[in-house]
Amino acid sequence: TELGLSRAGGALPLYLRFLKRFPEDDSFSKLLLALDIGDLSSAFLCAHTLKGLCAQLGITALGEPVSELCELLRPLNPAILPSARQMAERIQPVYVRICESLCAL
Repeated sequence: TELGLSRAGGALPLYLRFLKRFPEDDSFSKLLLALDIGDLSSAFLCAHTLKGLCAQLGITALGEPVSELCELLRPLNPAILPSARQMAERIQPVYVRICESLCAL
């Protein structure tokens, strides 16, 4: 929270507004879809976007595993697709819990 709040210039109402909007972002669902169809470029872009959002908001519990996924996808090597899918499946419950928590704010 401190990290995200500091990035919002200490403005709590602004930070809360951005946090509440996080579940509206479709980067994670697009990431899963891109992995399902084998579109590594789109998957990387979605992971990178989600990584940035998490960093900006200070959502480290999600940002750290998404960052790892982003780095796995970076070379755009088709051989990593099964590993990337598995990693995304492990990340999904974390993403869902965070979105549920933020929707309850």
